[in-house]
Amino acid sequence: MYRQVLKILNNKKIYTVEQLATKLSINVNELRAIIKDLVAYGIDLNFSAKDTCQLTESIELLDIDIIKSQINNSSIKLEIFDVIDSTNEYALNRAVIDKPLVCLAEYQTAGRGRQNHHWVSPYASGLCLSIKCNYTSKLDGLSIALAVTVARILYSLGITEIGLKWPNDILWQQRKLAGLLLESRWKKEVVIGIGINVKLSVVDEISQPWVDLDTILEQPPLRNTLAAYLIDNCLSTLLTFPNTGLKPFLNDWHFFDLSYGKLVTLYNNNKYIQGIATGINEQGALQIDNQSYVCGSLQFTNC
Repeated sequence: MYRQVLKILNNKKIYTVEQLATKLSINVNELRAIIKDLVAYGIDLNFSAKDTCQLTESIELLDIDIIKSQINNSSIKLEIFDVIDSTNEYALNRAVIDKPLVCLAEYQTAGRGRQNHHWVSPYASGLCLSIKCNYTSKLDGLSIALAVTVARILYSLGITEIGLKWPNDILWQQRKLAGLLLESRWKKEVVIGIGINVKLSVVDEISQPWVDLDTILEQPPLRNTLAAYLIDNCLSTLLTFPNTGLKPFLNDWHFFDLSYGKLVTLYNNNKYIQGIATGINEQGALQIDNQSYVCGSLQFTNC
């Protein structure tokens, strides 16, 4: 029902609560609860007059027909949710299917990032996307390949200062623009979660510097177009990676690598490891002073 409310309000006209309730064929109390939720989810509504409601800025809602029309790979199961706990959690709990499952959500109540961090994205302000597919190959380096895939897409949009922080944080001028989370509960399945900030309002809950496409680009892409582009390119990477490994991605990783040649600190197995980062190996492991590390939290160190 959230989408139905926003579709009506998208013309930015002022509606009374009674008018909206009548259009939606619901009672006023139910509508008030929906409006309260939308505000909590980050939608900016104007209540300048008593019992009225107005959307301050139009919103592009995700549209399954538009996305499908722009996807080259038609052999997928595509689902779009209004509000969900986590697209990754939903995908992980779905039964095995014979074709890739792609799910998007306007809002996640429990979105996840790496290291058990909470991924925060107000309603309809970014892309919260998960892809699930059968996967029998080794996952070593796959998250690196997907991070490069997303960075290539953003670079093609004109974001020339895009960079990667190992293993798959996507930054612009040291601020978080996008991130990936790869999860697998069964040996034959993998779920890739991708979050991209498109146009965020002020978000106090985000604990690190962040940025969105609307800040970087004069004309950011439409969310539906960007979603289709991401789906196609990530599926292509998932399809080719078992045969190619990281080799086709290594040069671009080096191009986007923000830590190469710099003093870094890696928190790994309850230890802090400091040294000079020298890129990644062919399995995607981080190299620090010629030692390889496959997991951990990387921080840039001030000299």
